[in-house]
Amino acid sequence: MSEFKGLLMGMLIVAILYVLDRYLPKWFGAIPGIAFLLLMVYIIFTKDQSLLTKLTLLIVGEAILNGIWLEALGDRKKKASKEIEKMKAKDLSKNKEEY
Repeated sequence: MSEFKGLLMGMLIVAILYVLDRYLPKWFGAIPGIAFLLLMVYIIFTKDQSLLTKLTLLIVGEAILNGIWLEALGDRKKKASKEIEKMKAKDLSKNKEEY
């Protein structure tokens, strides 16, 4: 049961980060990745488990966190380009009306 709770908690954290990355500044997405890296370095040196297990968890966790961050950055870029296109179209329509 504790593995299920851990998985559920991880999914909740990922969902929260996914939403926060959309509304907070661009640099915010780097903070969870850095914090996770520091936590994993601490765990690698203090816990007595298989090194392969810890490294796998580190790589998969960082891939997920950075993937969320990069996806949010891409979505922001798309949204900004759509807004710029709308502004250009509006400017062009105003220029046509003036002539």
